[in-house]
Amino acid sequence: MSVLRLSERPRLMAGLGVGLAAAAGWLALVALGHGVETVFLAEVAELCLARGAPAPGAYPAVAAMWLLMSVAMMLPTAAPAIDLYARLSRRIEHGRALCLAAFAGGYVAAWGGFGLVAAAAQLALAGAMDATADAGLTGAAAGTVLLLAGGYQLTPLKAACLTLCRNPLAFFMASWRDGPAGALTMGLRHGLICIGCCWALMALMLVAGAMNLTWMAALGALMLAEKTLPGADRAGRLAGAALAVAGLALVLESIV
Repeated sequence: MSVLRLSERPRLMAGLGVGLAAAAGWLALVALGHGVETVFLAEVAELCLARGAPAPGAYPAVAAMWLLMSVAMMLPTAAPAIDLYARLSRRIEHGRALCLAAFAGGYVAAWGGFGLVAAAAQLALAGAMDATADAGLTGAAAGTVLLLAGGYQLTPLKAACLTLCRNPLAFFMASWRDGPAGALTMGLRHGLICIGCCWALMALMLVAGAMNLTWMAALGALMLAEKTLPGADRAGRLAGAALAVAGLALVLESIV
């Protein structure tokens, strides 16, 4: 299919774009994890997260991994909203593809900002663990992250953000803006709502390790299910309760 004909089918173009971007993110993460053609980046990140004071110069490497994780794990969860935007924008006669790209780009930019903050938190946590060199405090810190992440799953704010993520039509009805700039603004706002829904689960990567592909896949699947599958929001609450219990047990074990 030619590029011209593809541009005339924005829903197909959006689906392909999301799929290709997410696949590229996962392939890059797998390559980093196995040292394929990106050994330097992986080694720098591994060194800065290991024992020893993290070097400030390692921040770009850690930030790059969080940005890749944001694309690979979160962009698929936005596919329903991106597809709905493609349908709602069918009356746009000119620049429809640009508007679609702007909406998706705004969403990715919001999560990119989260990734930059998370990378700084990852380095700060690694530095704090090195400074204490205390296994009990390390366990308590990990348990606290689990407890907070699990507890947040049960809060009204999580439920409100998840409701908008599961029903993007309500979001568009309340937030519609015309033109590429409007699409970018909506993408950013939807991304912020998504962060409100999923930041705590993403924060679990601080405990699991920023290059743990198994945890990435499991958390990505959970967040995708929460937003798209019937009744999966209840599964998210159950997962939250389990995480909170596990976190509390780890904290208590560390301080006893």
